[in-house]
This record gives sequence, C-alpha cells and structure tokens, in this order.
Amino acid sequence: MVNTVGIAVLDHLPLGVDHVDASGRHCTFVGEARQGKIIWAGGEDITCPLARFNLGIDTPDEQTIDALASTLVSWGEAMDTEVARQFIATLTALPFGKRVFVYFPLSKMPFPPDLALFILHPNEAMEKLLAITMSTGERCEGRIGGLGALCGECTALPLLSERAVLSPGCSGSRRETFLASDELFLSIPYLLYRSTIGS
Repeated sequence: MVNTVGIAVLDHLPLGVDHVDASGRHCTFVGEARQGKIIWAGGEDITCPLARFNLGIDTPDEQTIDALASTLVSWGEAMDTEVARQFIATLTALPFGKRVFVYFPLSKMPFPPDLALFILHPNEAMEKLLAITMSTGERCEGRIGGLGALCGECTALPLLSERAVLSPGCSGSRRETFLASDELFLSIPYLLYRSTIGS
C-alpha cells in the first residue's frame, strides 16, 4: 500500500491510462491508487453527490443544492436541510465543467499531477507543513469539517487556494482509502510540493 498518491485533473482523456473498472467514489479511486493502480475517471464515473458538487461535475444550481442538502440529512451528516445548506454554502467547489481525474501512486506517475496526496502520521504531517512554511512563510488551509474530506478538503480546496491542506478525513474517505486510526491526509499542490519539499 503506497502512502503518496498523485491526482491529475485534465480536460482530455489521458493516453495509456486505464479507465476505472466501475463507477464509484472519488475516495474509492484514491484507495485504488494506494493499491498501485493507475486509473482515470470521468465525471459520469463519480457517484457520490457530495463529490460531484465539490469537483464541479454537477451544476451548482438550486435544484442540485436542494438535492444535496436532502442527501446530507438522509446520511445523518446534518440535523436538517437548513444546516445542510449552511454547510454547502461553506464549500469551495471547483467551477462547473467537464474534466477527467487521474489517480496513481506518485512513484509511478505517468505525468506530473496537480496534487500530491500524502497519508501520514500527525508528526510526519507536521514536518512537511513546517518545511513548506519555512520555504514560503505561508500556513496551510484549514477548512475541515469531517465531511467531504478527499473531494472537497483535499482536492477542490488545494487546487483553488494553491496551498497545502491538512484533513483528518471523513468516514467515507477513511474507509475507502484504508486510512489507519493514527493517519490523516495532507494534500499539496504539486508545484508547491516540488518547489519546497519534493526531491
């Protein structure tokens, strides 16, 4: 099981990369990359409604927001639709558009990714964050909520902010990526990673 995954976001199909075997969650595909797979998924392959919103796959209109709010309540992740809508309003989603996501072990990258996603113990995450801060003088982003961790906190947010993001994950992402109880995610835009701590 690898502990560093690359995620690339493309506007075209990647040559020489296998399509996912079946539709699933964004976090499931990250878990498959942890197991050594190099795969791509289009928007139509990603089934989780929260991921579809965060990753800019579904149009962010009132109908989508209403449906997502109801889904969050049905999952038991919000007390009611008002709370769910408040949570949705705090999300930093990618702009709506057609895109392809490629997942792979960073050590086997077919091309440079947009994000380097690390699975780390807290002390390891601290060391990487400190190295970035020492190089840039900036702190990481910190918008976490225990929900939508990989799609929102570790994909959309670092892509848009161009800063590292630390996340303890959420129930789905922790399960789907085989995160141990003492591990968490650190997502770093690849250019930031290469200019600070990458070898």
